[in-house]
Amino acid sequence: MTTATGTDQPTTAGETLPLTAVQEAMWTAYRVAPHSAAYNIVMPLLLRGPLDPDAMAEAVTAVGDRQELLRSVFTEQDGTPVRTAAERALVRMEYEDLDGTDEDGLRHAAQEAGARPFRLETGAFRVVLLRRSDTEWALVTAAHHIVSDFTSRWLLVRDLLDAYAGISTGTAPQWRPLSASYTDHAAEELRHTASPAGERAAARWRESAGRAPAAQLPLDRPRPAVRSLKGATVVRVLDPATAHGLDAAADDAGVTPFAYLLGVFQALTHRWTGQDEFVLGVPATSRTGKAQRDVIGCFLNTMPVRAQFDAASTFRGTAALAGERVMRGMVNVRYPCALAFPQATVFRTALFLVQMDRMDPPVPNVPPGQAIGPFLTHKGLDIALIDVPQQEGQLDLLLRIEQTPHGITAVFSYDTDLLDHATVERFAAGYERMLAAAVADPGTRIADVELAGQDETAALLALGSTPFDDTAGFDEFDSFENSWDHR
Repeated sequence: MTTATGTDQPTTAGETLPLTAVQEAMWTAYRVAPHSAAYNIVMPLLLRGPLDPDAMAEAVTAVGDRQELLRSVFTEQDGTPVRTAAERALVRMEYEDLDGTDEDGLRHAAQEAGARPFRLETGAFRVVLLRRSDTEWALVTAAHHIVSDFTSRWLLVRDLLDAYAGISTGTAPQWRPLSASYTDHAAEELRHTASPAGERAAARWRESAGRAPAAQLPLDRPRPAVRSLKGATVVRVLDPATAHGLDAAADDAGVTPFAYLLGVFQALTHRWTGQDEFVLGVPATSRTGKAQRDVIGCFLNTMPVRAQFDAASTFRGTAALAGERVMRGMVNVRYPCALAFPQATVFRTALFLVQMDRMDPPVPNVPPGQAIGPFLTHKGLDIALIDVPQQEGQLDLLLRIEQTPHGITAVFSYDTDLLDHATVERFAAGYERMLAAAVADPGTRIADVELAGQDETAALLALGSTPFDDTAGFDEFDSFENSWDHR
């Protein structure tokens, strides 16, 4: 490791810089709902051990100096969104003394710190240090998605803890010098999209999606003219037998476990929507090469993955097709999908995988039903992840697969403008049943899997057994019936 306190890249202070395609999409979402926190990327940590707040504040400034996007603001010029990067850090650490509060109070304060909306015109990054005692703290890092992604939130924490470790011992942070910047990434995207190779990539995206529409889940309410970007989450821990059998089932289909999970998600969507052909989104990173490995930014491209079904479709065949199309998409990942479909809604539903064990430090995910994850010793502190909601309301439905010390967790985040909690609970239960069947026998026909649980089946059999002369529960029944008919 080389000692460095900043980037070797020339400053862009004062210049107006273009946004990448994904940043333009984030800016549009921000202008629609500027008071929403749906696009906040948050990583709150519980820290145990002695900590120097002044050294942490200095570390925050050092990271802000180092990372170009963390000292950037976003505005519009003549109707075009632009970015301006300051020469020095814009953010200063916020500190709050919560001496005497209990652990629940500390967690609640951490959640509130991460959930505050950003004003992108003044900054897209914050760090809050909360003190409960001299040996227990919460460190909350938050950034708007326009400057961050799930890898970047980890880079931010890593840089911050490295800087703190150096500053608290009177040395410089042990960072690799940055050999590239997000400005370089944006310039390369512009060059690529305008090139003949970019034109071919756009054509391949359009060919891969074909004429398939976006998956349209049956909704509990009409789609509003203006989205509020409000959401909620349903969490399910997969049955241990299903989780343990996943690798073998994926091997049977000749795909990765992720592709198998995706194929089952496509199968469930097919059963719910009645659509034989549709497109789901698979968020993937556009971060390439060693030069970008330490750069904080939004390196995101959501790939449209087409699903096709008929009466004979099996889990094995569906997963194989999903895996093939994901691999083809990764070859094309440098070209922003949104530019290939400027007039179309490509997807409203998506799935992605969070692999925390590949990060450094490898802080484990929070097990379902718990508020704090397992502790890991790093840089002289015991650190653990605090569970907070993430990504709620970004799409109709977003399934995030997370690895935890207790197995695999499926996190369903959804848009509360459109879907009720009970509806998403039924969808999540259906995913569990469908995945269990797919793991038990990859050759099972998707049409043969029973999605109704015992309680739902009993409710259906009871319909009509007594005179229906009361409308008290009509709205709830109607919502259930509509979703059932589309499975």
